[in-house]
Amino acid sequence: MRKFGALLLTLALFALSACGGGKAPQGGDGGQQGPSSEQKVVIAVSGEPTTLDPHKSFSGNVFGVTNQIYESLLARSPDGSLVPRLATEYRALDPTTWEFKLREGVKFHDGTPFDAQAVKFSLDRLRDPATKAPGAYVVSMIKEVQVVDDYTVRIITDKPFGPLPAHLAHPVTAIVSPAAAQKDLGKEPVGTGPFKFQEWKPGESVTLVANPDYWGGKPKIETLVMRVIPEAGTQIVELKAGTVDLITSIPPERFDELATDPPLTATRFLGWGTVYLGFNMKAGPLSNPKVRQAIAHALNRKAMVETLRQGMAQEATAMVPPRVAGAPQGLQPVPYDLDKARQLLQEAGVTLPLKLKLHTYDNAETRQIAGAIQAQLKEIGIDVEVSVTDFGTFDQDTRQPDHGLFLSQWGTVTMDADYAYWAWLHSSQHEADNRAFYRSPQVDQWLEEARAATDLEARTRLYTQIEQQLQQDLPYLPLYYPLTAYAKNRRLQGEVYPFAFINLDLRQAEIVK
Repeated sequence: MRKFGALLLTLALFALSACGGGKAPQGGDGGQQGPSSEQKVVIAVSGEPTTLDPHKSFSGNVFGVTNQIYESLLARSPDGSLVPRLATEYRALDPTTWEFKLREGVKFHDGTPFDAQAVKFSLDRLRDPATKAPGAYVVSMIKEVQVVDDYTVRIITDKPFGPLPAHLAHPVTAIVSPAAAQKDLGKEPVGTGPFKFQEWKPGESVTLVANPDYWGGKPKIETLVMRVIPEAGTQIVELKAGTVDLITSIPPERFDELATDPPLTATRFLGWGTVYLGFNMKAGPLSNPKVRQAIAHALNRKAMVETLRQGMAQEATAMVPPRVAGAPQGLQPVPYDLDKARQLLQEAGVTLPLKLKLHTYDNAETRQIAGAIQAQLKEIGIDVEVSVTDFGTFDQDTRQPDHGLFLSQWGTVTMDADYAYWAWLHSSQHEADNRAFYRSPQVDQWLEEARAATDLEARTRLYTQIEQQLQQDLPYLPLYYPLTAYAKNRRLQGEVYPFAFINLDLRQAEIVK
C-alpha cells in the first residue's frame, strides 16, 4: 500500500530547491517580515477561462483557476512524486484493480460531504459521453468505479494500466460536488479546495475567497483574484506598479530585468513542456522520410534556444522532458547539418524550391519560432508559407489529411511519459492527437507494453526504444523544452509553483509587510 503521511505532505509542500537541478523553487525570500493585515493576492493570467467546470474543458486557462477550487485524488509534488489530496493511500490489488482510501471529514463548499459516492460520481461523469468532456481520454482506460464503503473506492481498468495513479493527479479528474453538478458548475463551481468561488467578471477577473473549512486549514490569503491581462508587457507594468502580485508571462528578454529589480523576484526552471515540429506522414512530400530527415538536419535548435529564447529553454533530445517519469535516456538530438540536409533532399528526388505550409497558433513564441523555421529551411531550398491562426482554427487545420507541417507545444501534465507518447503515436489516436498520422505496429506494441508495466525502469527502456525509432521515422521533431517562469512581488511568500501555473499551490502563502 502506498501510504502518504502528514509529514510527507508537509515536506512536499516546503522542500523545494532553488532553480538548480531542474527542481521547482519555493516562493518567498525567507525574510523575517510579519504578516500583513491585507491578505489579498492578485495574479495576472494571459487568458480567460471559458468555464469553471473542470470536466468541460481541457485548457490551462481553466485549470489555473479550477485547481484552486477543486481537488483530485492525488497531486504532483515539486520533485515529481505523487502526494495525497483527496486520497490518502492506494494500492494495486491485481493488474486491473486499484484501491484508494479516501480522506475522511472533508466537505464540499456547499456543505455536502465528500465520500466514495462523490468520487464515483465525478469519474463516471468525466467518462460519460453525454458530458462531452474533451479530457475524457485521461480516464478512458477505466472500466468501472466501485464503492466499497464510505471512504474506499476500487477502480477497475479494461486492461493493465500502470500510469493510473499519475492520471488521477490530472486536474481534469477533479472531484466535484454531486449536488452542485445538478446545477451549473461552469458558473457556480463547488469543490473541496482551499478557495471558494465568489465572482466572475467576464473579460476581467475571477475572484475566490478562503475556504474556512478546508481540511488542510484555512488559507492565510483571504481573497484571490485572477486578473485577465493578455499582454506580457502590461503584466510587467502592473507587477512593477504593485497592482498585481504575481505574473505568469515573462518574455525571455525581460527576465533578467525582473530578476534584478529589488522589490521583485523572478524564477525559472524546467517544467513539463515540449515545443515540437510535426510532419504530416499521410500525404504530400512530407510522406517521404528523407524529406522529413532533411528538415530535421536543417533546423538549428541550439540557436533557437540561445538566440531566440535567450536561455529560457533547453534543447530537446526526446519528445518529453527529462523530469517526466519514463523519459527516454541517453539520446542525442538530430545534428544540425546543412550539407546532409541538402543531400537528403537530392536523394528524395524533390524539385526545388519545395513549397510547404506550416500551421501554428497565435502567440509571440510560436510566431518567433515559425519565422526561424521559415528562414532556416529557405537555406536548403524549402519555401515555407506560415499560417498563424487562433488555436481553434489551428486545431481543425491539423486534423485535415493534407495539412503539411505544424508547430505546437505539449505539456505532459501527468508527469508520466504514457500521457504524451500514447496520444502522439498510437495508431488509435489518428482522430485525436496523432496529427502526424503515424502508424507503426512495433511502436503500438511497445506503447501497450509500457502501459501494462508497473516497473518504471522497464517502462523507461520501452520509451527509449520508441524514441530511437522516432528518430528514424520522424513523425515529430522535438525542438526544445521551454522553461517555466514567473515573477512576483517579494511581499508574496510561501507559494509553491511546480512545473506550470496550473499547479500553483497557495495553501501556505501569505502577504507579508
